[in-house]
Amino acid sequence: MFELLTHFAIAQMLFCILVLLPQQQKNPSIRLYILLMLCGVSYCLGEIHPEKITHSFFWWFSHIGGNVLPGVFWLVSLSVFGDHTKLKRWQYALASMTLLIPLTYQAIQYIMSFNADTSRMLELLFGQSALLLELALIVHAFVVASKYWRDDLVQERRYIRGAVISLSAVYLILKIVADQLLNIDWQGIDIINSLLLVVLVTGINYFLFQLRTSSLFETVNVTPQKRSPNKKLSKELLRITASMTDEKLYQQDGITIAELAKHLGIHEYKLRNLINGELNYRNFNDFLNHYRIAEVSEKLIDSEFSTTPVLTLALESGFRSLSSFNKAFKATHGQTPTEFRKKTLSNL
Repeated sequence: MFELLTHFAIAQMLFCILVLLPQQQKNPSIRLYILLMLCGVSYCLGEIHPEKITHSFFWWFSHIGGNVLPGVFWLVSLSVFGDHTKLKRWQYALASMTLLIPLTYQAIQYIMSFNADTSRMLELLFGQSALLLELALIVHAFVVASKYWRDDLVQERRYIRGAVISLSAVYLILKIVADQLLNIDWQGIDIINSLLLVVLVTGINYFLFQLRTSSLFETVNVTPQKRSPNKKLSKELLRITASMTDEKLYQQDGITIAELAKHLGIHEYKLRNLINGELNYRNFNDFLNHYRIAEVSEKLIDSEFSTTPVLTLALESGFRSLSSFNKAFKATHGQTPTEFRKKTLSNL
């Protein structure tokens, strides 16, 4: 049963790679996801008959892929779930440590000879370090998912992303905790994990066929598509825009879509559809930041606020930090607030 489920999971992951491969140039998240599926294939190959592939090509393929898997999973979660996250070199370096730590231990063992006690101590040190790093990356993936998932305005993508990240994390934690931490030697655990993996990858393939790839992977674009000028706004949408332009609710620190829905007396599900469907925003923070950036931009070109610090203007408009404000402002204007102010005021 275990082998049947594992073979089926491998087939599904290979199929997922084939589906996404033609589109991998469109989005770096897709390339990372293909790598994640490839790591999953390599790990599963080593799980089927580990005693038959010891120190062969397939052993190395499985060993490397299995150790890289948690790091790549973390990178995928940041790329897919992060707030327009552009992965940095240090994040790739940190993710690679899930492979470098065990490889370093093997290199030390190969180059130097130790007595039994020292060998066990090194094995424990490197093994626990790798285990703690893997668990930390998976927990952080959960944090990122929960932090930005609620701001997603595309309902289908919220379901897909939530299911994918949750099931993947549960699977990885079960494998790490059961196999490495608790050393549980029960075949039922393997069957449960294999079944969970089959459900996960089959579900991904189903959604990739039923919906557009953009439902799971989104190209960074904080600017909404333009509406038709002849299209009339609905009464609910007029109330939504009025809450921003007249009441300036975007200035409230940490306002959520649930709080806005309660204030307007509109069901949260409907509010998401209105902001996404009629205003073409795909993220609630982007919707709020549109009004925040507009307010700050007006003040930056107003001589009355020429001596007001940029941080003060940013915090008054609703931003929580200068870094998040600078990121959103540059995405909108293509330059920093200071550059924008200096250039604009010099032309007056």
